[in-house]
Amino acid sequence: MLLTSLLSLVAVVAAKRNGKPRGHHSEFENLVTFGDSYTDENRLGYFINNNGDAPPAGTLLPESSSAASGGYAWGRIIAQNTGAKYYDYAVSGATCSNEIIERYFSSIDAPFPDVMGYEIPAFKADLQWVNETTGTNTLYTDRTAKNTVYALWIGTNDLGNDAFMTDSQTPETTIADFVDCVWEVFDSIYETGGRRFVVLNEAPLEVSPLYAAPSNGGVEESKFWPTKDTYNVTECEQKMLEYTTMVNVALEYGVPFNTMIKKRWPGATFSIFNVHDLMLDIYHNPDGYLESPANVTGYYYICDGEDFSNCDESENSLASFMWYDELHPSQRTDEIIAEEFIKVIDGDSYYGTTCR
Repeated sequence: MLLTSLLSLVAVVAAKRNGKPRGHHSEFENLVTFGDSYTDENRLGYFINNNGDAPPAGTLLPESSSAASGGYAWGRIIAQNTGAKYYDYAVSGATCSNEIIERYFSSIDAPFPDVMGYEIPAFKADLQWVNETTGTNTLYTDRTAKNTVYALWIGTNDLGNDAFMTDSQTPETTIADFVDCVWEVFDSIYETGGRRFVVLNEAPLEVSPLYAAPSNGGVEESKFWPTKDTYNVTECEQKMLEYTTMVNVALEYGVPFNTMIKKRWPGATFSIFNVHDLMLDIYHNPDGYLESPANVTGYYYICDGEDFSNCDESENSLASFMWYDELHPSQRTDEIIAEEFIKVIDGDSYYGTTCR
């Protein structure tokens, strides 16, 4: 019986991958996001500017046009395009759980705040917060199961330097533990009444300037990885390809398995956004996505020198670059991701699979 169910599941997922998914228009009024620097607007900045203290419960941080993309981040662009109210809990540098990958950040004299240890508790604290003046929660004023979408994009810091790729994980933890952490994030959201979920899979980090071997257009060293030149860079590039592929396969089959067979989140709608393939399409077909002269191996904001403090912007438009810096997608890439995210929610994207 289990084998039959799994084979049926494989057929369902394969069918949805190979054609345009069927769906219906589904508007949303609130967008809640979790993740790392790919999603963060200014939450890590708040920690840095307040001696490592987190924003107090009930604080809605302002929008920022200075995200790691060099402009707006994809979540903010979605909010701008849809009119949805935006709640962003992502923290630059975050991993899914510091119990698996813990990375120290000297600017706050503590590990980077993680999704399970900080972002989810911060979200729950905001849900429970009461405005002393009104006696009500004036932050989440109209959150329902139907009108609120919750999205998670995590893994860049879990799989890369100072993490699994360099064998820096907590002893006896594996990539399977990281995937389990992703499911636990949605368990926690489900407990609060969340019912509309989106997981963005892993970006093709092996083609990023940071992780690609120099022979494939990658940098020799970077402020994000100062010791890159001491590693076998070809081996690291291949490990990154292997790890992102492994996680993405686990997510691709794990969402329908947990949703449709295990019934882990009864009544929930769960979409997988294959941002990995979308970004590879940009990489292989840049002229269809980027301004001229399209550039998918270089990056817009370059820092060099002994301590990487000599920084300069490209003379070409940011919209012509896939990457803002060695690691982070540019605002133009984030615009493309935001446009496709809305289609995923609507059930109208080749890059989306939705399970109910």
